[in-house]
Amino acid sequence: MRRIITVASGAVAVAAVLALGIAVAGLAASGSLSGIGQTTSEETTETTEKPKMTKFRAIATVGAEVPKPTGVKAGARGTFLLTKTESSGSFSIAWTLGFKNLTGRAAAAHIHRGKVGKAGPVLVSLCGPCKSGQKGKAKISKGVAAAIKSGGTYVNVHTTRNAAGEIRGQIKKR
Repeated sequence: MRRIITVASGAVAVAAVLALGIAVAGLAASGSLSGIGQTTSEETTETTEKPKMTKFRAIATVGAEVPKPTGVKAGARGTFLLTKTESSGSFSIAWTLGFKNLTGRAAAAHIHRGKVGKAGPVLVSLCGPCKSGQKGKAKISKGVAAAIKSGGTYVNVHTTRNAAGEIRGQIKKR
């Protein structure tokens, strides 16, 4: 009799394992096992996208400014470094502006839309008043990001004496 019970217990164990296997297969088919080592076509995969950073630079000179500034000191010039970051479809910039030998205090600086030799509208206000060595950050639109990437933007520094701009440099990828 003891042997029959053992066989019966073994049969119950086999039946239980089969039932469990059928239940697991049913859950897997329904997608209810997500996260338990099974993947289904409905499961989404989380991606960690690294931000894409691109560096740009402009050398600002008196000769590049349109219209031509007046009374500018010899050696007036500047540098502008820009890093454009794209992350999940949004855009931002981080920048550093340096300049020297202006006719007076830097009243403002901007990024403008415009090709070489052409004045254009302000796209991004950087600072006002500005100090040489100043840094900043700004969120920008996809359109502004595209204009920067294409070389269709410039930076200029304005002074009281040259309100339209005293030094200017086309922003280019470095």
